[in-house]
Amino acid sequence: MRDSIMRNFIPDFRVFDAIANFWPWLLIGWGVLRVFEVLTWHRNGQLSPRGSGMNGGEWTLVVFICLIGSAIYSARHNNFFRGERIRIAGWDLVGESFDFAIAGQQASAGKTPRIVIENSRGDVRINGVETEEIRVTGTKSVRAVTRDDAERDDKSTPFEIVRSGDQILIRTNLDRTGTSRIRANMEIAVPKGASIEARGKYGDFDIDNVTGAVEITSENAGVRMNNIGGAVRVDLRRSDVIRVMNAKGAVEIKGKGKDIDVENIGGPVTVGGSYAGDIKFRNLEKPLRFESTNSNIRVERVEGELEMVLGKLSARRITGPIQVTAKSKDIELADFSGTVEIELEKGDIDLRPGRVALSKINARTKAGRAELVLPSGAKLELRAETKRGSIDNDYGAPFKVHEDGRASSLSGGTGGGPEVRVEVERGEIRIRKSGVDDAPAAPATPVTPKVPVAPKAPLEITKQ
Repeated sequence: MRDSIMRNFIPDFRVFDAIANFWPWLLIGWGVLRVFEVLTWHRNGQLSPRGSGMNGGEWTLVVFICLIGSAIYSARHNNFFRGERIRIAGWDLVGESFDFAIAGQQASAGKTPRIVIENSRGDVRINGVETEEIRVTGTKSVRAVTRDDAERDDKSTPFEIVRSGDQILIRTNLDRTGTSRIRANMEIAVPKGASIEARGKYGDFDIDNVTGAVEITSENAGVRMNNIGGAVRVDLRRSDVIRVMNAKGAVEIKGKGKDIDVENIGGPVTVGGSYAGDIKFRNLEKPLRFESTNSNIRVERVEGELEMVLGKLSARRITGPIQVTAKSKDIELADFSGTVEIELEKGDIDLRPGRVALSKINARTKAGRAELVLPSGAKLELRAETKRGSIDNDYGAPFKVHEDGRASSLSGGTGGGPEVRVEVERGEIRIRKSGVDDAPAAPATPVTPKVPVAPKAPLEITKQ
């Protein structure tokens, strides 16, 4: 509003031009006022309460005015400012957004093209359809003070679809301006058989119904994929969410971020990096590998669900070999099968194998609590030990507890079977049988609804 009113009276007025060129007049005006102030004191026969000179605070203010004025002058004449636009480290602090349509962009692609998408800033949505063409629609948003400036930036960043052999390049050329004030949000329809490689700096990627491989590389992005026929590779420096559903090939994720949600994957899943949110894996047909600075996890197959959140790993219906190494994490495994190796610096361990035919188990935590719930009739050779703590044997015979000062141990067997070892350096151990409380709740028996009774016909009252 201020800019519009000022331009109505002085069309060529630029605030930062005025500050850059005329800031020394501020000091001159201040000096003139001080001269009048001193003359007034002398005329009235008074001395200044601050003395005849300038105090330290005033000299400090003069220095700051000189530094700021010189900086604005230098920035203006080196094109850090354009008109009234402030640009600091590529960010615009003044201006409004102007939108330009990306419409009518299409190209012949064939059935199985390799498509490379370069869009440094903006969201990209890709959908595979029954076609042999690429069709692009969307909006380019330019932040500027005037529409003329926005149109100039729009023309300097032309949208392009370029073919190079069997590869098709879609690019927005936003980096040509050297700033982050332009953003392009696109919706792209591609042939279902396409393979996708997308690169960006800031913006989300949504990809559906593509039978080829998909590769995403970005500095900051949320990624959502569904119905992917080929391998998936995601490499992000920062992310709020990565979601991959219904992928037939291998899935590889690395970088930093928050939430990860992976479900219905036909190939192996590999995740590496640092993630601070909710991490979920469901229905993985091939091995899962997860590596971070604090945890290292290996699982052969996830038929149910494996979830990590707030220093806790819980899983149900997973198949080993299962390996978990962590610095600080609580572990809860239920209804699992296969060998188990758990090594914790700190954390609780809760193991509830779901089958009578057990496999080898070796679980150890330096500080925490351990609980082992065994199926009735399971065959095993059990060894449990805590150096500082107690052992509760709620299972009963044939296991026996031996106490030696602060240390406790338990040993025994049920007629042969694999070796099961539970070790805690500082903490308690509990061994018990699975019972009714550990079984999944039976579904409630449906109640047949009563047939409503038909209302009685109203009585007729005959006037006598």
